Amino acid sequence: MIANSQNKLIIDQMPTNDKSPDQDEFKGLKFEEAITRLEELVSEMESAEVDLDSMIKNYQSGMSLLKICQKKVEEAEFKLTKATAAEKVES
Repeated sequence: MIANSQNKLIIDQMPTNDKSPDQDEFKGLKFEEAITRLEELVSEMESAEVDLDSMIKNYQSGMSLLKICQKKVEEAEFKLTKATAAEKVES
């Protein structure tokens, strides 16, 4: 954030990329492992003892884990939809 001459806040957009370094770290996790790790991060963030830098890192890691979990759920839904459709065709 940067304040301009009129004391209005200007928010700099941070560069976004779809793949954070954490995604590679979490890539091999099973869905249940990712959820457990996400719960641990949330619990740590809720602690009053976490400094700002750790909070930001935990948030970024949590977002990466959330994306991984969402992708795994979407893949599971697709597989179930595909299996259901195949079963209807066979009937």
